[in-house]
Amino acid sequence: MSSNDRSQPLDAASESSRGVALPMWGIIATFLIGVTAFHIWLHAHVHGVFSVHQAVIVAFLVLNILVNFWEIGLYFTADEIRAEYLANEAKFKGRPMDRLTEVMNRRIKLSKLLSFKQWTGIWSGYCHFDVGYSRRGSFGYNIDVGNGFSTILPATLFAFGMTYDVVPARVLGIIGVAMFWQMFYGTVVYFFQYFNADRHVGHTRKDLFVFVGGSNGMWFIFPLWGMLASIWLIYQDSFALFNDPASTSIWSIL
Repeated sequence: MSSNDRSQPLDAASESSRGVALPMWGIIATFLIGVTAFHIWLHAHVHGVFSVHQAVIVAFLVLNILVNFWEIGLYFTADEIRAEYLANEAKFKGRPMDRLTEVMNRRIKLSKLLSFKQWTGIWSGYCHFDVGYSRRGSFGYNIDVGNGFSTILPATLFAFGMTYDVVPARVLGIIGVAMFWQMFYGTVVYFFQYFNADRHVGHTRKDLFVFVGGSNGMWFIFPLWGMLASIWLIYQDSFALFNDPASTSIWSIL
């Protein structure tokens, strides 16, 4: 066998390992900061103003769109998520934050960023807080899958609609009220079923506050802000809330 022949397996192995890989936390942070900054810059470039309302709402919508991607992946990789959770259940019993730390440090190749299978750890990790996400019949699983498929397009429309006149202000407001109310209501019911079904039992208050409360709580607070802004658009039939520095009070609808 020639030296060239002997080198072929090594070359193949080297080829399969090529590709830039970044930790999951770095990818998430880069996406959220980069896309949010782009939207804020775009709005300032088009209208010449910085709008607190536009900045806050678009930051939340960018986060929601990322989670939408994960939620759609939850539907398509449910079996893998359940298997991954069961494989790690005993190892991380009583240490859910350690499991999430491991997940966030997992490296993902940039060439595979859009593969749902690369993100299963998000859900298998959360299963250590809420085992319902390992079962297709649970409320948490279904409300998140539903949110993923139903809000990704209106969220994208609203994000760009605050900067460009994609649709009339009143129409964007109507879309916003429907979308933000769905987010808010789904979160309230999720919190109720989580505690009512004793899913919190066995977890420390710190872990529940930091992860369950912190992550889900954003879908309680920011949809309220979005609903108020949307109602303003409907009443005023104007984008001045986002474009006119003089129209900064969201409470003027009252």
